[in-house]
Amino acid sequence: MMGEQRPPYTSSVPQTPPPFPDSRPPSESKEERHRGLPGRVKLLTILLVVLCLLAGGVFFLLQSWHGSNSGSSSQGAAQAPSKPWCAAPQGLSTDFSGFGIAGHSSHDVWSIGAGIMHWDGQKWRVAFRPISSQLVLRDIVEIAPDNVWAVGEQLTNGFASHPLTVHYDGKNWSVVSAPDGTAGGKNTLVAVSGSASDNVWAVGFQVPARGPLTSLIEHWDGQHWTIVKHPEPLSGLQFTSVKAFTSNDVWAVGYGSVIRGGKSLNQPVIEHWNGQSWSPVASPDLTPSGGGTLYALDGTSSDNLWAVGSASNRLLSEHWDGQSWKIIDTPAVPPDSSNWLASVAVSSSGGVWVVGRVRDGSNAFQPFIAHWDGHQWQVLQDSADNAGELDQITSIDGQYWIVGIPRSSGGHAFIHVLCP
Repeated sequence: MMGEQRPPYTSSVPQTPPPFPDSRPPSESKEERHRGLPGRVKLLTILLVVLCLLAGGVFFLLQSWHGSNSGSSSQGAAQAPSKPWCAAPQGLSTDFSGFGIAGHSSHDVWSIGAGIMHWDGQKWRVAFRPISSQLVLRDIVEIAPDNVWAVGEQLTNGFASHPLTVHYDGKNWSVVSAPDGTAGGKNTLVAVSGSASDNVWAVGFQVPARGPLTSLIEHWDGQHWTIVKHPEPLSGLQFTSVKAFTSNDVWAVGYGSVIRGGKSLNQPVIEHWNGQSWSPVASPDLTPSGGGTLYALDGTSSDNLWAVGSASNRLLSEHWDGQSWKIIDTPAVPPDSSNWLASVAVSSSGGVWVVGRVRDGSNAFQPFIAHWDGHQWQVLQDSADNAGELDQITSIDGQYWIVGIPRSSGGHAFIHVLCP
């Protein structure tokens, strides 16, 4: 068994979810029927003010749920971000195909799926199409306009597979050789990050022909990919996300398994590269409450990192402040083993956006998106009519680009943009 797969790569098609809960405010008490002239003037004034506010643009707000932790001092509802949803340029969504995205500006965006596509601010075009269906792409990062990497897995006709790395030099895409972690076994890269042309990291997992699943970390030094040794603190460890700030400050997250009370439970694993070696970083023990997994990582610096995933039928988010990892309580949703946060994006101003999916009582999936303002969460309505789940959110040029999977069978992958 290869273990649980990272949610964005699930092949199941979500069922149609019901409409979002009614977000209309409670009905106000009716005014008295008999008013004098001053009362009517006041009423007309109030109506004019309301109309002006509506004309200025009041955008989609589903509801505000309070999420608290031990360090939170705010007890009120979170303030709604101003004008959260952008008007998508024509063609941005209709021609889009992919489940991952990266970019430096709103006119230089890369998407990854069956192939690699590029958005130039006007239209999407196919930039790289694998010559074989056995080349499977998983993640993409743009370090510079002339330095883009994509990683994945090169399948074979048998059990074995090889790491796949593809590079763009500003003119052409080319497949670059990367070593196997285990000869004759499966070798899969699922995430990539880099801070310079000679500092690119890719992580994933490997499964020998005979033996247990273990994690895989590879590094590009500007000339070659090499496998980097690292600790395996838990059995069945697989990394799901990586974030490279500098050559001596790189983070990776994932999960492994641990035996508790005779049961095998997942437990998050977090490791850090200091320029010389990888070492485990302590994180909250989730096994007493049923275990948990981490699927994505993002941050603005090595003292402001967020990791998200799922934990015992609920959403999971953790924050690193430079000293320790702490769980930040997420909005309450109906408990279900299919609830997860698949991606996180952190802004320099301190805001945090998370996306994923939740399953309701009718066994249907709903997309989930929420914003953390430093004190509490605000849950937003997703603007896509056909969304079943949201799989990645990425900060691009001050905006937040989101990709997801439709809830209808055979539907087209979609993309939309937040402009807080």
